Amino acid sequence: MGMENKNKTYLEKPADFSREKAGEGYPLLLYMESDGKKQHWDQEKYPCFFWQVSVDKDTEHMDIAEQMRSLVEEFPIDVSRIYGMGAGRAADMLWEMMGAYPDLFAAAAVSGGAGQTWKVRRASYVPVWIFGREDDSYCPAGGQIWSSQGKLLHGCLTLARSLRAAGNERVLYSCRPEMTGEEFLEDKEVLPWMFVRSKREGYRIEMLRPGVWKLQDYTGSSFYVVEGNTAALVIDTGMGPEPVTPWIRKITPLPLELALTHCHGDHMYHADEFPTVYLSAKEKEPLEKMKHTMLEGRAIAYDSLQDIPDGTVIDLGGLGIEVMELPGHTPGSVLFIDHTHKVIFTGDAIGSGQMVLLQLDPVISLQEYKKNLERLYGRLEEMDDYVLLGGHMEQEGGYPFGTPYNPSPYNPLGREVVQDMMELCDIFGTDKVKKQRMPPDRLCAETAFLGYYGKAGLCARDSQF
Repeated sequence: MGMENKNKTYLEKPADFSREKAGEGYPLLLYMESDGKKQHWDQEKYPCFFWQVSVDKDTEHMDIAEQMRSLVEEFPIDVSRIYGMGAGRAADMLWEMMGAYPDLFAAAAVSGGAGQTWKVRRASYVPVWIFGREDDSYCPAGGQIWSSQGKLLHGCLTLARSLRAAGNERVLYSCRPEMTGEEFLEDKEVLPWMFVRSKREGYRIEMLRPGVWKLQDYTGSSFYVVEGNTAALVIDTGMGPEPVTPWIRKITPLPLELALTHCHGDHMYHADEFPTVYLSAKEKEPLEKMKHTMLEGRAIAYDSLQDIPDGTVIDLGGLGIEVMELPGHTPGSVLFIDHTHKVIFTGDAIGSGQMVLLQLDPVISLQEYKKNLERLYGRLEEMDDYVLLGGHMEQEGGYPFGTPYNPSPYNPLGREVVQDMMELCDIFGTDKVKKQRMPPDRLCAETAFLGYYGKAGLCARDSQF
C-alpha cells in the first residue's frame, strides 16, 4: 500500500495497519535517493512507514522536515523510532538533516556522501553506521569536494571522525564496495542493527558549564544536576523508561538530593530512586490526580516528601539553591535559582520557549498568573545575565515535531518571554490573539484555547480569561 505526491516522495504504509493495532506506533524509515527509482520495501519482515524521498540540488531539509511533521500528525508513527538511510549524493541530505535535526533520528545508515564536519558534530548521540570507500566516484571517504553552492564538504570517513571527536561512541564505520539502492535496503546486517534502535534508550547528557549538567529523555523532558561541595541536587527526573541514577552516577559521585519543580509525571517519574525529595506542599491536589495517571504504579514515598516554601535555600555545601514560587502551571510550581552558576531552572512555570499550560486543575485566572509573572520580571532585572532553563528543551536540537502553532526551533527563555507573557495574559480574551481550540484530554476534561503573542504562548480555559 503506497502513495505518491508531487514533491517527489513515495510513502508505503504497513500492510493492514490501523491505529488500534499500532500501539505506540510504527517506525518511520526515511530513505533518500537521487536516481528516482522507486524501491520495494519488505513490510512483512520490517513493518513500518517506508518514506522514499528523491533529492536533488534544490531540495531543502526544512521542506523534508515539514512533510515529515505532517506524516507524524496523520499516521500512527512512533517518533522514538524514526530512521534515516541514504546513499551517494542523496546521503548528503541525510548528513545535512542529522546536523540540522539531531533529536530526530533513532539511528541512521549512510553509504558514502559528503557533509560539513562542523554541522555533523551536532549529531553526537545518534547511532550511525557509515559505509565508505576510497574509490567512491562521488567523494572518496577520506577526501573532500566543493558543492555547487561553494561549500567545502568532507567524505564520510572524515565525518565519522568528526562524530567520534564530538563524543559519539555509537559510530560504526565499514569499508564496503559501492551499493545500489536495492542492495542497501536489503542488507542483512544494517536493517537488524537499525530496527532495534530507539530513542527510549538511555539519556542524553550534556555539561552546560562546570558543575551544571543537563539530561534529556526521549520524550523531550529535560532535567538537571547541580554539584555542590558535599551534595548534588537533581532537578526533576524526566520520565524515560530506564532508571536515572545510574546515568547521574556518570556525572557525580556525591550524595544525591532531588528537587521537583512540580508534581507532573514527566518531572518526577523517578522520584522513587532518591532518599531525599523536595516538593512544594501546595502540590497536594494535582499530585493526587497524578498518582492515578502519569505516576500510576510508581513506588514513590509520598509521605516523605519535604516541603520547600518560597525563599527556601537548599544547601549543597558552599552552594545554595534558592526556591521561588511561581504558581500557574500548577499551584506549587517553583523555580530553582543557582546564584553561583547564574542559572534559573524554571520547570514548566513559564514554558520552555513554546507555551505554558495553564488549563490544568486546579486553575487560576490569567490575571493571577500575570501577578506571579510580574514578581519574576522584577527579579530578572537584577539577574538579566542568568540563563533560564526549562523542563522541555528538545527544541534546542531542532526537533521538528513541536507545536505546529509555534514552529520556531529555539526560543531562549528570558525577560522578553516573561514580558510578552504578561501582555498575553491581558489580551488573551480579545480578538488581538488568534486562538486554537484544544480538545479535552486525560489531564484537562474541558476545552481549552492556545494562543501566542510575541515570544510567549499559553493555553487556558475560557473561564480563566
